[in-house]
Amino acid sequence: MKGIRLPESLRGEFAKPHGRLYRGKGEKLLLEVEEIPEAELFCTVGDLVTASAIKVGLIPDLAVADGKTLREENVEFEKEVFDEIIETTNPPAHISCELISALIEALKACEGGKKVLVFVDGEEDLAVVPLVKLLPLGAVIVYGQPGEGVVALKVDEEKKVLILNLLSKMEVIGECDELKYLLGGD
Repeated sequence: MKGIRLPESLRGEFAKPHGRLYRGKGEKLLLEVEEIPEAELFCTVGDLVTASAIKVGLIPDLAVADGKTLREENVEFEKEVFDEIIETTNPPAHISCELISALIEALKACEGGKKVLVFVDGEEDLAVVPLVKLLPLGAVIVYGQPGEGVVALKVDEEKKVLILNLLSKMEVIGECDELKYLLGGD
């Protein structure tokens, strides 16, 4: 599988919240996330966060999920709230070229006003990384912080630079145009 892999040495850096941490549990926690109403584009990464957002009426413009939470339980949520579902594959601790391509396709659909679910066969955890690079300034990504709550990451120039720096430290496994785009400029 072509893409990039997260080396063991960087796992701690990627496990840290890279946005504002909202501590707590349950769907109502998403109603406290101040960044969502003002978001240029509202994205969720993770099944529990996506399911919770839908339950409280906050339908993400773009959601990335893999059907599991903490790699075990199946999480059900209403997929009917999305206009389009794009399926892709992504192994654990990787950002595959297929995932990047699916995210680019999803963002084009979002620009056309559609609500899109990218459903990953594998693991979606690292989707936050390419999303920071691909999303417009002012977009907000909400994802789970295991055992703590949710993180709201507002995309700005500083976050884009941070992500590009982290991406450059990852291990490239085979080239693809999507990867060149992600690691290169705009």
